[in-house]
Amino acid sequence: MKLFILLLSLAAMAASSCEKEAESQTEIWWINSAKVDCTGVGPMTCFQIQKTEEIESGKWELFYNQITGFEYEPGFIYQVEVGVSQKQELVPADASTLSYELVNLISKSPDPKLALANTWKLVHVGSIKDPKSQKGEALTFELNGSQGTYFGNTDCNSIRGAFSVEKKGEIKFGPGASTMMACPSMEVEMEVKKVLELIRKFEIENNVLYLRDESGQVLMSLRAID
Repeated sequence: MKLFILLLSLAAMAASSCEKEAESQTEIWWINSAKVDCTGVGPMTCFQIQKTEEIESGKWELFYNQITGFEYEPGFIYQVEVGVSQKQELVPADASTLSYELVNLISKSPDPKLALANTWKLVHVGSIKDPKSQKGEALTFELNGSQGTYFGNTDCNSIRGAFSVEKKGEIKFGPGASTMMACPSMEVEMEVKKVLELIRKFEIENNVLYLRDESGQVLMSLRAID
């Protein structure tokens, strides 16, 4: 009889263990270097996460919850192991039924995009040196590292778009949307648009940003203003 009770207890413990394993699992996430505005129950800021093996440009998802045990510091990209489990208590209808807990901090690296965050004076683009507007003013580009966006002056028009830095020293500019004014000269604007499509690498030296093509040739250089 005692042996039967012992076996019954062991079976119950095993069943309970299997049930807990079924309710909990671990996942590997990337967490981006900046939170973004989002709307849950109300206005808030959200983490940006990816569950991919490598970070993929433009694949960030909004994460509306908290990760217990995770100490977030802006400016760093994290790779973490997260435990995901069902909450045992009752939750409101508009709340998540899952809880998240940090299991392991795999890596924490400075976001290379943030080094680009500045307002830059255009020193040269393609074959054009020290380009200026029709009013004789310097042309500038503003790079927002946390958002991965750019805004530039190309004489009497402007251009804006997105860029991505997937690895240190590697950059890619997305197609830009520009204003459509008829400028006396379109030379600088056409050169900027052509060059942006070819840029694949960057380097910052002595407050100068060098943007290069795949072979390493400098296509555009800009000097930091701020």
